[in-house]
Amino acid sequence: MSNIIGRVRDEQTLLEKIASYVPGYHGYKEKELRREADKMVRKCLVEKLNEIKMILNDVFQKIADSNDVETFSTANRVSAVLDRLINKIEHANYGYSGFFDAVKVKEEKLDKLLEFDYNILENIKSLKDIANNIYGQENKKLALEDFRKKLLEFENTFNQRNDVIFEVIK
Repeated sequence: MSNIIGRVRDEQTLLEKIASYVPGYHGYKEKELRREADKMVRKCLVEKLNEIKMILNDVFQKIADSNDVETFSTANRVSAVLDRLINKIEHANYGYSGFFDAVKVKEEKLDKLLEFDYNILENIKSLKDIANNIYGQENKKLALEDFRKKLLEFENTFNQRNDVIFEVIK
């Protein structure tokens, strides 16, 4: 019995953590809310990535003003990856309601999706922290290259989200 209560507490904590990132988030637990929750998670990711883009725009402007052509070229590659990632998340089909409605989703599988979404939201928080520190780095070109690698890792993680969703509905 205490194991069940502990699991419920953990789940509520995870839902609360996701809700702290995503304003208006209702969660995946009720069938009719799953599609909307999925849409809200992605909308939040796009907003956070756009915040990062604004931070980087300031960095890119300073690099351009310094006439550091090599570093500016790296900045353009970072910008291209970030733009592609934003577009991918923003224009993806929202929700999987047809799949969720057609099958009974087991709680443990749904918990896996909640955990995955929480980890994605945590990753975006660390991306923002890294972006805030790029201009303060001595070797800005290297810092931008490292950031680009982090963006690619994030993109790969986001791509795996579909696999998790489809695992949930199996």
